[in-house]
Amino acid sequence: MTREPATLIILAGGESKRMGFPKHELTIQGRGVLSHLHARLGSLFFETIVVGCDVSSVPDGVRVTEDRYCGRGAFIGIHGGLTASRTGLTFIVACDMPHVEPKLVEHLLSQASAADVVVPIARGFYEPLCAAYRTTCIGPIEKLIENGVLKIAALYPLMRVREVPEEALLRFDPGLRSIVNLNTPIGVESGG
Repeated sequence: MTREPATLIILAGGESKRMGFPKHELTIQGRGVLSHLHARLGSLFFETIVVGCDVSSVPDGVRVTEDRYCGRGAFIGIHGGLTASRTGLTFIVACDMPHVEPKLVEHLLSQASAADVVVPIARGFYEPLCAAYRTTCIGPIEKLIENGVLKIAALYPLMRVREVPEEALLRFDPGLRSIVNLNTPIGVESGG
């Protein structure tokens, strides 16, 4: 069975206080993290969109959309990516999660047929920045933002959500490296 087309949305916003420089300027294996993620995952998708503020260097063929409200969190970035998407199905990943396994992404997208959100659960917590979202989430996200709610998980009770348990994640990513995010400059290279 062929999967429906989807858009890869890379969130490049955030203040990066612990990192000390914008995370989208990280270098992984000798190339920028945005290029790294696009090379790792881009072939699975119809298009790739980077959402952020002041993002200047992106791979060829990647679109950039500005955060509507810079510095207000990932929920705003998700909204920006969903509204820019040319497909009804998207996959959201934070730019500081460079080790996302393509096989895990494919599995999460394959679970989206009867869901608005497909979200992994690891170590007892949602992983909302390594998850599939449909554009049907746009209206509910806008209502939450208008009411000052910026917590991503606040969206889930309003939508059809498929939770993917940790056991399923481990089949595709035994070390759960996909959900590891880089928050400090120790062991990473700065692109700046």
